[in-house]
Amino acid sequence: MSAGTASGAALARELTPRQDAVLRELMGWGGERPSFDPLLAVRLRELIEAGLASVAERLGRHEVLVTKHELAQVLQCERRWLASEPFEWSVRTAAGTVAHRAIALGLFLRDDPSPVELVDAAVERITGEDHDWGPAAFLSGLSPAEEAELRAEAVTQVTGFVTCFPPVARSWRPSVEARVRVDLCDDRIVLRGKVDLALGQPAGTQARVLLVDFKAARPFRTHADDLRYYALLEAIRTGVPPFRVASFYLEAGRWQHEDVTEDVLLTAARRVVQGVRRMVELRVDGREATLGPGPGCAFCPERTDCPGPERWEAERASAGGGLGVEEGIAQGIADEAPPVAVLVEQGGQAGPQEEHQAHHPQY
Repeated sequence: MSAGTASGAALARELTPRQDAVLRELMGWGGERPSFDPLLAVRLRELIEAGLASVAERLGRHEVLVTKHELAQVLQCERRWLASEPFEWSVRTAAGTVAHRAIALGLFLRDDPSPVELVDAAVERITGEDHDWGPAAFLSGLSPAEEAELRAEAVTQVTGFVTCFPPVARSWRPSVEARVRVDLCDDRIVLRGKVDLALGQPAGTQARVLLVDFKAARPFRTHADDLRYYALLEAIRTGVPPFRVASFYLEAGRWQHEDVTEDVLLTAARRVVQGVRRMVELRVDGREATLGPGPGCAFCPERTDCPGPERWEAERASAGGGLGVEEGIAQGIADEAPPVAVLVEQGGQAGPQEEHQAHHPQY
């Protein structure tokens, strides 16, 4: 995205104060964009592959598949990572998928459907897809009450997007739920990710891409690491990192963002090395897993047979409170940590819109 003319009917309407804040503060409209070393992607790949060379020798092709969730879990608690149960859909998780699909449809449909219409279209398309992947089978098996609950949750999330985000112009080159893959160490290790929304495209070595991850819940400690992981994949894949990454909380209409620097990418690369080494040591070498007591104990399938929850309760009590295991189960919260300090939390009162519109009359 640049400060050039952004044409189209989508931007002709008057922005709300929140949409104006997103345009100026999150998207950085009209701001300078950084340039990066053209060999940065090569150096990042070399750093990761050098750190994983000794464990990669013991792997077959595509043996280790890495996602942001896998990294977060193995680095938080190795025992919980080993005990992870197969993913199962719920009304809330399926509602998030429906909402993301509805947002994608809204970005590219030429008319202006309401959030309810977008959710209806998303549900119809998803239920017609392969039942072996995604929530299609889950949606088809819902009772009328459960489906109504899911649709209501999805509409709430979509409404949060359309009321807080400025209309996205086609000239911003939006990409929705784009899958990113990086193969390492002779294809033995695969890093995978899926970015909810990408805006812009690089120009030479100048970073012009904004990556946005939509969240339904409140900020968690791992969200910052997830964003850096996405930035790392984008940098290696395209040769130019995004200029900024952000988590956007649909229910609250707020966001956290971080400007991408070389140090941010190096930190993300070292974290990948640390996490993948643990995965190989645990699954391939059979090393005994360590414990990482925390609020996540509330969701661990081994919580009844593991000393972790008791240790976390003791640590919490000595620290003067915080969310306990039982409270975590009751509230359905996986992490109690406040927003990571390095992220810039935004979404407060917007500045005078009239001045901004005078500078960009189309908006």
